[in-house]
Amino acid sequence: MKRRTATAAGMQHVAPYSRLYVLFTGMERVASLLECVAGWAVDGAHVRLAGLAPSALLPDSDQWAAQHCANRITLAATLETARELLALRGIEADCEFLGAGPDNAARNEALARAVRLWQADLTIGAPANPVALADETASPLLMLPTPTARHCSVPPGRVFVVSDASAASARAVGEAARLVAPGTSVRVGYLACDPAAAQHPEGFDAVILEVGHEGKSTAHAIIQAALQWRADLLVLGTRGGHEGGGRWRYASVAADVAQRTVLPLLLVPQGSKTSMLA
Repeated sequence: MKRRTATAAGMQHVAPYSRLYVLFTGMERVASLLECVAGWAVDGAHVRLAGLAPSALLPDSDQWAAQHCANRITLAATLETARELLALRGIEADCEFLGAGPDNAARNEALARAVRLWQADLTIGAPANPVALADETASPLLMLPTPTARHCSVPPGRVFVVSDASAASARAVGEAARLVAPGTSVRVGYLACDPAAAQHPEGFDAVILEVGHEGKSTAHAIIQAALQWRADLLVLGTRGGHEGGGRWRYASVAADVAQRTVLPLLLVPQGSKTSMLA
């Protein structure tokens, strides 16, 4: 894959993604989202900006139709502004709207289909079910929490990646390695295994996270460890626990982390091919 080395605040970093799918719902911090696009897209990257209006009231009613129309108009203006701002950075993007309705399952299915059709190697946004979307599309997903959450630094200066020595978490570690810049600090937090028995790139710090086996307590321990270490980005695989030495329910833990984190979260599915390039 073509890579670009860019200078940002005096730091060299690699921009590893060539096809980005960027989701807008009207709830995100647009400036932070566009900064991630500009920082992680290679020269000549293909970028698609997608608007997904939130569900509104009950279907088949005049009030629902009016609110849906208002949401679409607002999103259209946001998408056009985002496209123009990216163009000023030398990044060409196109826009599309996804069908909106009150059925979340249908909305999620439409979103996954759109990401697959775009052949995205990175999805950016805050979908309703980020873990399922990453797994269904087999591509990493950068989840940016609510506008009040932590700002997403590009390139990240401190990356915290979680591993249980499974194949899924090995891909997460590999994806983290693709994002690091000279001077970036990376810490691997190992769960249910000894770092000495696992593998991670030379120069990565490693610690053992002592947690229970219940998903929510594990998720809490992961988030607290990343926050205490002052991480800019949290990286997590979406599957594991029954293969390659894993001893915990990785998918359910990833969902709990995604629901509770205030940090930008990069979810790496087991089927992701990009991380194998690291």
